[in-house]
Amino acid sequence: MGEKSKIEIEAIESFPTLQPALRIKTYFNRKYNCGDVFSGSTLVAVPVFGGTLESVGDFEPKLKLDVNSGTDWFRIDADKTRGRIDVHSLATDAEGRSIHLRLEGIMACNEVTMPLIMGAPDAKSLPFGFGFQHLKIEAGHEQYKALEGMLFATSIRFTKEEGDLTGVEIRASRIVPGSGTE
Repeated sequence: MGEKSKIEIEAIESFPTLQPALRIKTYFNRKYNCGDVFSGSTLVAVPVFGGTLESVGDFEPKLKLDVNSGTDWFRIDADKTRGRIDVHSLATDAEGRSIHLRLEGIMACNEVTMPLIMGAPDAKSLPFGFGFQHLKIEAGHEQYKALEGMLFATSIRFTKEEGDLTGVEIRASRIVPGSGTE
């Protein structure tokens, strides 16, 4: 991790595969540095707001929700080479039904990723490929209940937006269990 690479892997019987499922876009423009905590990592609270969550392709259930709010409890490792993403967020549909999203993962902290994350004025949008995460969803409404039985692998990138906004784009694929006896 840390260098952009293209890896193609052929599916092997009994190993999980991925089904493209969701596109999520949200934004942030503030960071609250909590300092170095007991673990030796630097804890930064990053409130996220606005944006959308939509299903892609033939993924079910079909989703079109607004991202309301959330916070990334971002921890930068003591050696400053990786950041640990821990996001809790809410998304709501047009009828007012909400779901809880929990995204956890790791991303590279380097000269490519950090300028935009830290708000440098000359920073550029990042490509995908500098981290990986997993996403879980809690949903109490019947229409979305099936999401609680799914786990998603995600890829994330940050984009330079107008003004002081930084965009967060997430691509999530459902992890489909392997099958067979081998």
